[in-house]
Amino acid sequence: MLSDPLSPARNVDLRQIVYEKIKEAIVDGIIPPGERLSEVELADRIAVSRTPVREAIRQLAQTGLITLVPRRGAFVTLPTAKDATDLYELRTTLEVMAIEHTCKNPPLSELEKFHDKFSRFSDEGDPALFLAEDRRFHALLRDSAGNRFLNLTLDNVADLIHLCRHYSIEDVRLSETCHEHIQVIEALLARDCPRAVEAMRFHLDKSRQALLSYINRHPELYQLEE
Repeated sequence: MLSDPLSPARNVDLRQIVYEKIKEAIVDGIIPPGERLSEVELADRIAVSRTPVREAIRQLAQTGLITLVPRRGAFVTLPTAKDATDLYELRTTLEVMAIEHTCKNPPLSELEKFHDKFSRFSDEGDPALFLAEDRRFHALLRDSAGNRFLNLTLDNVADLIHLCRHYSIEDVRLSETCHEHIQVIEALLARDCPRAVEAMRFHLDKSRQALLSYINRHPELYQLEE
């Protein structure tokens, strides 16, 4: 069972800790897209005062994870269809760049571990566990690129995309998505950069289509902006 990121904060640097806890809860889908954020409830749950919560909400609004609606409050951002398209266009460009750098010196042992993990996943597997491994896998590729600015930018883009990722994979076969990962891994292990790039583009396009399908099936979620 995954731990609750909104457990009480017990670190002296409360502002950063509270920021990370709320961010994790949003990205992990514990606070779903479209939900209004209550400073009082969050402060009670994390066991802090409202001040670091208020500061965290303002900071998260700057990243795009939270939308501030005048006279209504703060809401977890709901990416529109155009948002999803634009984000995936940017993500694909950046992840292809990361793949090209990673191909030069692939992290062989870590890639082999992920190959084994994704090979074991079935359609009956836990989607939350899959998404956790999916994020770790893409983070490995970003880290292996050796460009910290690329890594920072991709982290923020990935966070925005994952706002609805927990829901958009509901109708997706996990085995197919895992196979897409395996294709990327096998190309990297073979140091076949063109094949790795092609496999990554295919994987991200399938993910984009799944997210767009979810957004288009749930127009009611956008009523909060009316």
